[in-house]
Formats: sequence, structure tokens, C-alpha cells
Amino acid sequence: MKSVPKPPAVSLKKSTTRAAGDVTRERMLDTAEECFATHGFHGTSMRDIASGASTPIALVSYHFKSKDNLFDRVIERRASYMATRRMNALQEARTAAGDKPIALQTLIESYVWPFVERSTRGGPGWKNYSQLVARLANSPAWTPVISKHYDDVARAYIAEFRRSMNGAADASIYHAFSFMVGTMVGTVAEPGRVDSLSQGSHTTSDLEVVFRLMIPFLEAGFNMIRKDARAKRDLA
Repeated sequence: MKSVPKPPAVSLKKSTTRAAGDVTRERMLDTAEECFATHGFHGTSMRDIASGASTPIALVSYHFKSKDNLFDRVIERRASYMATRRMNALQEARTAAGDKPIALQTLIESYVWPFVERSTRGGPGWKNYSQLVARLANSPAWTPVISKHYDDVARAYIAEFRRSMNGAADASIYHAFSFMVGTMVGTVAEPGRVDSLSQGSHTTSDLEVVFRLMIPFLEAGFNMIRKDARAKRDLA
């Protein structure tokens, strides 16, 4: 009788070690994310991250080499998820629109909602990340980091805004997109300004309610730019 070949041996030790390493790296990233969100890049040390993650500082250095590299990895981890969500939403919008331009409301919702949804429903990690991105968005020093991880998707959306806004000046479209992003990150960071101004009678803590208020506000801004472009063409 022909012998049946044995399956290759699987090293449980290596598999277990790799899984444990993945868990440790994720714990370090979670801790770094929280520290950077709370204290900023310069206010956080590798030692702080090691202490918060209950790991030796040498292990943090082993996995991430430097604080700059660790910071970049923190931003990239959730940015890649956000890119997938946004591009999927954009593709769905393109398919639904067919040959026609995508409605401005749809474009705005497709870009803004994934960030609001994760900040609302994604747990403490996403809330920390929202706070961190809000910090970065308001600091010219971190523009290269934001650009590295967010610009490709942003440009895909801007191309669709350009098509939907029917001849509006490029400068106006770029600024409008920037206003949209600023409104989004500023709101999701929940700075408490509305709570303070209204003396507690209104709050920003229910982001899904705020989102529904935000969309018509943003859409009106984009629409005004589109109308101005149309009026200038009519006068030409």
C-alpha cells in the first residue's frame, strides 16, 4: 500500500510567538496613540509608551526603531482603514451616478461620515485617534504626515468635487474641501465650545446628531461656490 505523506510539521512555538508579538505591537500602538493624543508628539517619550504598554523600552525600540517611526505607524494604522471606507463609498457613489456628476451631498457624506462613525462607534482607540488627527490638522509641522497618509484619497474626492461643481475655480474647490475637513476634525474632537456657549443647553457629544447638522451647512458652502461660478459664466 502506498504510504500517505505526512503533513509538514507546524511549529506551534513560532506561531504562538508571532501571535504574541502582534498583540504586543497593537498594545504599544494603542498606548502611543493615547499618549500622542493627550500630550502631543513632543510631550510623549518612548519611555512613557513603554510604561503605559507595560513593556520594556527596549522592546518598543525593537518593534518601531524610533519615536518618529512609531508616530507614523500610529497615523497610518487607522488612515489605511479610513482610506478603504472612503474609496468604497466613492465607488458606490460613482456607480449610482453613472455618467452624471455625483451629488454634492453624497460626496460630503461619503468623506465625512466614516470619520464621524468611527469616532462615535469605534471605541476609545478611535476617539484617541480623532483627538490626535485634530491636533495634527491644526499644525503646519505635521502637514507632511497628514499628506502622506490622506492626500491620495483626498485628491480622488477633489476630482469628483471638480466635476460636480461645474467649472468652479480650482482654488475655490481646494479651499472648500479644506473647510470641510477642518469642520469635520474640529467637530469630532469635541472641544466643548458649543457646550460652553450655550451654557450646557446644547452639546456636541452626540456626534451623529451634529453630523446631520453639519452636512447641509457644508453643502450650502459648496453650492454657493458652484452658483458663483455659474453666475460668472453667464455674465461673460
